[in-house]
Amino acid sequence: LNTPKELPRDLQNYLDEAENGVIYFSMGGNLRGNDMEESKRKAIIKVFSQLKQRVLLKWDNDTLPRQPDNVKLGKWLPQQDILAHPKIKLFVTHGGLLSVIEAIYHGVPVVGIPVFGDQEMNMAVAEAYGYGKLLRFSDLTEEAFRAALTEVLNNDRYRENAIRRSRIMHDQPMKPLDKAMYWIEYVLRHNGAPHLRTSALNLRWFQVLCLDVVLFAAITMFVTTFAVYKVIVITCRSRSTKLKLKKPTKKKN
Repeated sequence: LNTPKELPRDLQNYLDEAENGVIYFSMGGNLRGNDMEESKRKAIIKVFSQLKQRVLLKWDNDTLPRQPDNVKLGKWLPQQDILAHPKIKLFVTHGGLLSVIEAIYHGVPVVGIPVFGDQEMNMAVAEAYGYGKLLRFSDLTEEAFRAALTEVLNNDRYRENAIRRSRIMHDQPMKPLDKAMYWIEYVLRHNGAPHLRTSALNLRWFQVLCLDVVLFAAITMFVTTFAVYKVIVITCRSRSTKLKLKKPTKKKN
C-alpha cells in the first residue's frame, strides 16, 4: 500500500479533535445510502446518534435526514489516509478485499456488513482471526448493529488482533513495490528466467490435470475389485459343490 498522505484540513481537524475516537463508515460503491432500505438506514443513524465517538460517514448526498451532531458526511473520502489516523477506533465496511487489507495494514478492527461476492468470505476470515465482526445485511437491525459495534469497541482483543495482523503484514524484507521491481528486473536480466518456470509447461493437458493418474487408479481399483469378486464367487461355488457331494443319501427299506 502507498504511504498515507496528509488529510484535508477539515478532516484532519475533525479527527484530531475527537476525544473518544472516530468510527469510519463506508460501504464502498456497492451500496449507495439512498438505495438502502429506510428501516436499515434509520437503524444505522439511530445507533450512531447514541455513541460517544464521532462518526465519519461516506454518503452520496450532501445532507442526511435527522443527521446526528456527531456524524460528518463525505461523498468521497481518502479511505487509506483516514484509516492511518490514530483516532480511528473502528471501520464499518462492506467487507471488500481491498478495504479489509487496508484495515489490517493500519491495525483497525472492522465490523463487516457484506452485500455480495467475496465480501462475506473476507469477513468470515476476519472473524476467524479475531479482528472483525460479521453482521449479515439481512440481519441488520438497530439491536444487531448496536451489539456488533459495542462488542468490537469494548473488547480489546479485536484491536490487539488487528495490530498483530498489521505487524505480520509489515514484517517484510522489502516493500511490495520494491519486491515487484526486483523480480521484474530479475526476469529481464536472465532472459525470461526459464529456470523458474514450472515443469507443468512441458506436460500435456491431461497430465497437468492428472487424468492419466486418475485413469490408472480407476483401472487398478476396478481390476482388484473384480478379481476379489471372482475369487469369492469361485470359493462359494466350490464350497457349495463339496457340501452337495458330502450330503448322505437316504436308504430304502
